[in-house]
Amino acid sequence: MSKPPQSSRLVSKVYNAAYKIGFSPWDLGPPMPELVDIVEGENRLTPGRAVDLGCGAGSKSVYLAQHGWDVTGVDIAPEAIKRARKKAEEAGLDIEFVVADLVDPAPGALTGPFDFLLDFGCAHSLRDEAKARYAEHVAAIAAPGATLFLFAFTKGPLSVRREEVDSGFAPYWDLVSATPGVIRRTDKWDAGPTWYRMTRRA
Repeated sequence: MSKPPQSSRLVSKVYNAAYKIGFSPWDLGPPMPELVDIVEGENRLTPGRAVDLGCGAGSKSVYLAQHGWDVTGVDIAPEAIKRARKKAEEAGLDIEFVVADLVDPAPGALTGPFDFLLDFGCAHSLRDEAKARYAEHVAAIAAPGATLFLFAFTKGPLSVRREEVDSGFAPYWDLVSATPGVIRRTDKWDAGPTWYRMTRRA
């Protein structure tokens, strides 16, 4: 197996430590309006197999399962997966949770194909070539025509900029839309939250 990029190893250490001390502000609050719309709205996706990429403590995995999706949650931090399993159990839901590195996954770590791939801030934690490797491995578990719904900042060190989508994701995914997030800061610290919606090429 190839050596995982340094950014991937760093992400694992940082997030696992954060969950151990109970610091995970990205897991708080109800689902954002854009996710609610694609799951419950007038033009909602038809429920099928979904994977929550970088699922954290499992809040969004639980939300998807409550709306008819067959869900697998995956995260690089074992502590996050431990919390996610407890959350699903408390909600009485059957959700598969997997510890895996999406930049350099072990063979068979995730069994696709998935119809809906949700990335809420996973890709924007990666650096440089790690994002392109992530895009390739995520594409490998997506069904033809699957939807990738990716939330990322577009400013600052945690970001997925449009040019990165046009390069790293372009070999596998067609960009359908890039929509600024409804919930955002209005001061100089605004990080440009954006929802990228992509379709897996057949």
